[in-house]
Amino acid sequence: MKFAIWGFQSDAEIKSYVGEILGKLLDEGHELFMLDSFAQQIECDNLQVNIITENDIPRDTDFIISIGGDGTLLSSAQAVMRTPIPILGINLGSLGFLTTLERDWRSGLDDILKGHYRIDERMVLNCRLEFEDGTEETLWALNDVVIERADVFNLLATEVRVGEELLNRYLSDGLILSTPTGSTAYALSAGGPIIDPSLEAISITPISPHTLSVRPVVLTGEKSIYVTLSNPEGLAHLHIDGKNTRHIDGSIRIRIRPSSYRIQLVVTPDNTFYEKLRKKLNWGQRST
Repeated sequence: MKFAIWGFQSDAEIKSYVGEILGKLLDEGHELFMLDSFAQQIECDNLQVNIITENDIPRDTDFIISIGGDGTLLSSAQAVMRTPIPILGINLGSLGFLTTLERDWRSGLDDILKGHYRIDERMVLNCRLEFEDGTEETLWALNDVVIERADVFNLLATEVRVGEELLNRYLSDGLILSTPTGSTAYALSAGGPIIDPSLEAISITPISPHTLSVRPVVLTGEKSIYVTLSNPEGLAHLHIDGKNTRHIDGSIRIRIRPSSYRIQLVVTPDNTFYEKLRKKLNWGQRST
């Protein structure tokens, strides 16, 4: 099999785990590729590992193995956004909602290599920036599209339409437009709902809204969502999955809808969304 090893953080623990994973996969005769920046960070000098850039991932790669936390997996998702390469996440971070294996990854990896896994397809947002001169830029988000105020002293005024119909004019610190996958990320901390990732839905969660009656809403994704700044001279920051920041103003219209692409996550048969919720959020456990 062919694996691409992905990461962007390094410490003694990560170096140790990566060395063990590389040794295991190479001993079993697999072909390995590693992101150049990650190889440099962990000081990988194994001549059997092919060093590549994020634009050179072979299209016939069987899995990307993301080593880190959710942020690492999100960055690997950006690299394979329009290719059918599944991602296997090994969590060496803190929470790890998107990853499949934890620090005791060995038996789980053995099962996956034997074919005991399933593919969990996750919805992606297509975010198109429409500029005043008629040009466009398209970005994709596995977790969320966040529009936040650029002026720390003033609230951000935005207008949101679903198709041609006005949904609301928000006065807040910003908006989070989230996939079901991203519903357990920034949107959750801002008071948004948890959404089953099998649904094709988009949640809109205002960040610290000026009016308390303004609540998060969940939309079906059947219609495009359009966001503009209400003030033509307003400024804001747009973030895609916590990265890919763009500076926007009142002349730009943002269109958000479900993408035709899907991100494929490799999961073990017993790794279900509800089991992960109970485990990661400590549901059903009494505080001491």
